[in-house]
Amino acid sequence: MPQSQPKIIIVGGNFAGLNAAKHLSARHFSVTVIDKQADFEWLPHIHELISRHKKAEQLRHNRQQLVKRMGHSFIQNSVIAIDKTLQTIQLATGEILHYDHLVLAIGNSNILSKVEGASQYAFSFDSINDAENAAFQLQRLDSLSLASRPIVLVGASIEGLEVLGEIIRRYQRQWRFKLYVVDAAPVLMANYQGLDAYLKQKCAHLDIEWHLGQSVKQVNKDSVELSNGDILPSRVTLWCAGAMPSALLVAAGLTAAHDTLQSIVDTHIWLAGDCAELPTAIAKQAYHALPMGKLVAQNIKRYQQNRRLSTFNALPIPSLMSFGEMGFLLAKSHALASPSFIAAKEGVFQANFNLIKLPSHSQEWLGLKSSLQQSGLNMAKLAKNTWHNGSLLEAHYFPAT
Repeated sequence: MPQSQPKIIIVGGNFAGLNAAKHLSARHFSVTVIDKQADFEWLPHIHELISRHKKAEQLRHNRQQLVKRMGHSFIQNSVIAIDKTLQTIQLATGEILHYDHLVLAIGNSNILSKVEGASQYAFSFDSINDAENAAFQLQRLDSLSLASRPIVLVGASIEGLEVLGEIIRRYQRQWRFKLYVVDAAPVLMANYQGLDAYLKQKCAHLDIEWHLGQSVKQVNKDSVELSNGDILPSRVTLWCAGAMPSALLVAAGLTAAHDTLQSIVDTHIWLAGDCAELPTAIAKQAYHALPMGKLVAQNIKRYQQNRRLSTFNALPIPSLMSFGEMGFLLAKSHALASPSFIAAKEGVFQANFNLIKLPSHSQEWLGLKSSLQQSGLNMAKLAKNTWHNGSLLEAHYFPAT
């Protein structure tokens, strides 16, 4: 009788989970990917929905189709419990599924539930729908006949700055907002000398007030209370701050992993992406989700073959950040600012997003053509705008602190 295939369940169908599935052959493993959402979403660019430089359909792939192409199965559901002893998971709909290996690639959760009123009144950026909702609220506020249009943006790390940049890109010609930026760090992008002053100078002509070194105590319907007692008026509160481990992993005691990405408490469980707490912390760990997913797949194969597991070594890959029409390359030793990095960031997106799902029929080829045309138009508009304002050839260097 032929030996049955090992059952691999992957919880989380984003970068790490999909890349793990991609590197597990359907000839040797029975793989099931589980995610509560039907679509894979390219979250690193959802802030561009605010400025309309991206459309929602440009940032989505259907997970069922992606996983089917790999020869695997997809279940749209949520996992609510993990039984390490029985090697089972329980879905929100009640089904119990058995696994031989469990891959957890579900990322972290936002901290809205930890701040009074935030879940009710703040708009986060955890999904395309969230970003579209935030964009609608900003558009609605801009259209209202009000004496004051206050906005509070909580969080001024990379995500928050990219959101701020798109708000400026969309509304700066007729700026009608009073925008408050709140962050617990005392300066912006503290890892680079001079970047704080440069970013503030880029928006000095707008009515933007910085509240750095402060945290949020409470979010109300029309205000935000800070830890120092200041109360900021707010018609729209945007949340781009903080993350915490998934409640599912905390309840199961499964947040920590060895440098092989194998759980420290169970040899049949693996963690990938930013949900994994590794022995040595990795800066911007989410940027390494793809190689982490690949390593998990390779180590599952090695485990089955009784071979020594490989360790994860994060490559010093620089990251790209946008701030409106200015792009930044963020390396360990320095940061560079130039509009050309916006084009580089767009190129990285187009290459990787379309490699995830190469077109296989005419409709998909038309979709790719439309996306590339939109990208080309955006880059042409960027070149035109930066030429007129004199920043096209602008370049700045910021050494690491």
